[in-house]
Amino acid sequence: MNRALPLLGLILLLGCQEQLSIAEFEDEFRDYRTELRIEAILDPVNPWNSIVRVDRTILITDTTLFNGRDDDGDWTLADDVGADGIVGVTDGFGPPPDEGEGNGRPDPGEPHVDEYDEILPQLHDSTATVTLVELETGAPVIDFVWNPQADSFLVADGPLEAGFGPGTDKFVMVTYGGYHPVAIYGTISYDKRYEFLIITDEQRITGPVEPLRPPTFIDDLESPLLVDTIEVTAGSGDLVRWRTEPDATVFWVLVEKVVGPDSLEFVVSSPNGPTGQAQDGDWIGEGVLSFFFPGLYRWTVTVPNRAYGAYFYSNLPMRDEQLSNLRDDDGNVVLGIAGSSAAKVQYVRILKNPDSP
Repeated sequence: MNRALPLLGLILLLGCQEQLSIAEFEDEFRDYRTELRIEAILDPVNPWNSIVRVDRTILITDTTLFNGRDDDGDWTLADDVGADGIVGVTDGFGPPPDEGEGNGRPDPGEPHVDEYDEILPQLHDSTATVTLVELETGAPVIDFVWNPQADSFLVADGPLEAGFGPGTDKFVMVTYGGYHPVAIYGTISYDKRYEFLIITDEQRITGPVEPLRPPTFIDDLESPLLVDTIEVTAGSGDLVRWRTEPDATVFWVLVEKVVGPDSLEFVVSSPNGPTGQAQDGDWIGEGVLSFFFPGLYRWTVTVPNRAYGAYFYSNLPMRDEQLSNLRDDDGNVVLGIAGSSAAKVQYVRILKNPDSP
C-alpha cells in the first residue's frame, strides 16, 4: 500500500502555486539522515499472511529517485497530458492544456513518470533479520524472509479526465517488497502478547502486538451468521452486518464480484466506521447491499487493532509516541507501527427484483 513518506513531501511541494526547484531547500535538510519506517502486521487467523515492511526515508531534494523521467519505458502518447496529469480541455469547462502537454515526450507529473514501480524498490531495505517472538518468554514464533514481491495494490492506469476522476477503467497491479513468514513455530494465541524484532546493521527495533480476533458476520439479533451465502433482493435496502471486538474501531471493506470458480472482479474498496456498539463493547458495522447488480459477491471485512488503525486515521505526527509503538534499544521512537489485522469473508447473492423491468 502506497504509504512511502517521501510522497507526502512531494505532493505538498507540487501543490504550491509557484513552481520552485526542490534543490533550493537543500540547506534546510543538510544534516538530515535517512531513517527506517516499518509496518509489521500480524495476521492471527492465517499467520502466513503476516507481513513486515522495512523502508528507508529519503530527502525531498533527492532527485535521483524523483528524476522526472520514465525510467522503465512504459510511458505512451496517451500519457502526454502535462505536469498536472490531467487531460486539458479547450471548451472552458475544465483546466486548459498545461506545460508539457502534447509535446510528445514524458514530463514530470505525467502518468508513468516517477511511478510507484520505479520508486518503491529503491526505498526497501532487504537486509534486516525479522522475527516474531512471544513477549513473556522470548521464544521465536515466526521467522520472516525477504520477498521482493511481498504484496500488491491496484492503481488506475492512465491520465485523469478534468472533473471526472480517472479517465480509464483499467487498473494495474503494483507489487512491493517486504518480509513474509518462512517458518512458524506453533499457533498464535489470542491470550498472549507478542513482539516483532527487527535487526539491521544499525539498529535493533522492537514492537509489541496483541492478536486481534476477526470480525463476525451477524443477523438482526446480533447472533453469528452461520450461512455461507446471504441471499437478498436487488434494491431491497438489505444490509450485511458484522461485529468486532472493542480494540477494533475501524474497518476496511472490499467487495468483489464472483465471475468464475477461481475468478473475482474488483468492485469497490473503502474504509468504514462503526454504526453502533453492542452492550458487551463490541463494535457493529454494516454495508448496504442494494447498490450492486444481481450476482454473487464476496465481501471481505478487514479490521486492524486500535494501534494499527490509529496509525492510518490519526492526525498525530508519525513520530508521536502515542502513534508509533516501535522503539530502538535506546527507547527512541521509530517511524511506523507494529499491529494486528484480521479479515472475514461473507458471500452475498443478490437476486433480481421481480418488480424491476
